[in-house]
Amino acid sequence: MAAVREIRLPDRFYLPRPGPDGREVHDVMPWEGARSYATDGERVGIQFADGRVVWLGDAPTSALAPAPADESPTFAEDFEDVNLDALVDGLRVYMERHPILKSVWREDMERLDTLRRHYPGHEQHAGEGEAA
Repeated sequence: MAAVREIRLPDRFYLPRPGPDGREVHDVMPWEGARSYATDGERVGIQFADGRVVWLGDAPTSALAPAPADESPTFAEDFEDVNLDALVDGLRVYMERHPILKSVWREDMERLDTLRRHYPGHEQHAGEGEAA
């Protein structure tokens, strides 16, 4: 098994805190005693101060921080005016290069697909990238 190393995930995987300049910084782990996210090259998990790693998917539900009651509007707002077709296609190519992301990003990709099809503020960017 490969050595475990720390990794930095996108900001939305961390809790916010005020930075020294008053701006919101997302770098607080959402589990008590957690030091960082980690990977062994095949799995992604949470590394705790005592050195143990709880691999995502294997973690007991009670160890996870509760999800916000309704994160959908915020998630949708994050992608307003973004060409979701191009974004999703690009992320899928990236996931093919880095297969570990398939399980890590599975729910996010499903949400992006749903957003792409149903979010009323999203324009489909019809015809972009297509041959005439």
